[in-house]
Amino acid sequence: MTDRRLALDGMRNARDLGGLPVAGGVFPHRLVVRGETVAHLTPRGLEQLRELGVERVLDLREAGEAAEDGVGPLAELYRRGEVAHERVPLIGLERWPVDPVAPDRDPRVVAESYQRYLRHGGAALAAALARFAWSDSAMYVHCAAGKDRTSVVCALLLKLAGAGDDAVVADHVASADAVRDVVARLGSRPAYRHLAEPDWDAQMPSAEVMALFLCGLEREGGAARWLLDRGMDPGTLDLLRRRLAAVPPRDVAIAG
Repeated sequence: MTDRRLALDGMRNARDLGGLPVAGGVFPHRLVVRGETVAHLTPRGLEQLRELGVERVLDLREAGEAAEDGVGPLAELYRRGEVAHERVPLIGLERWPVDPVAPDRDPRVVAESYQRYLRHGGAALAAALARFAWSDSAMYVHCAAGKDRTSVVCALLLKLAGAGDDAVVADHVASADAVRDVVARLGSRPAYRHLAEPDWDAQMPSAEVMALFLCGLEREGGAARWLLDRGMDPGTLDLLRRRLAAVPPRDVAIAG
């Protein structure tokens, strides 16, 4: 699997879902980019993100979290409507700060917290993905560190695109190399002062946790069923699938 990391200025955990294996080829490049809080973006990093075609941001942070942490250099673009700002909190907290993923090392407990993200996001998440389906731009998906809430939404998109569980798990654990840097930076910011002295083992993305989450998603009927049950109409689901449809791997020659 090729290195999908993106060197966006100011960011440490940004990568393209493009290139991950899905049924019939690979996930399209420059369609869905994932990463940490946009508050880490520098003006140059924002330029680089726009150069990727990103005109839509799916912000998974809580209202209080986002209000305290901010949106960095995207604020003016959001205000002018040049970049669509989709806000879909996945935790459902009335107050902030609190650690989004409790420092529990039991994979079953953490996987259940991932399931709760989908339950809380519900119809709002399905509606945001429906608007993405009808758009013609790339989308940046983020939470705080870009490793838990972001992985849940990306897993949903990857499964809808026909990715196997191994590919979804591989994408999830690809954040491991960036975790210490990203979480340490978060812990120095007022919005994430509860991460100033984190349990590093509990912060690391776990293959077992994602595998358990995917089993839970399958028990609910899979990604497509989940979206339909949360209000996405069949026509929009088909359109979203077409947007996510596999493309040929870039490193494989195509016979003419």
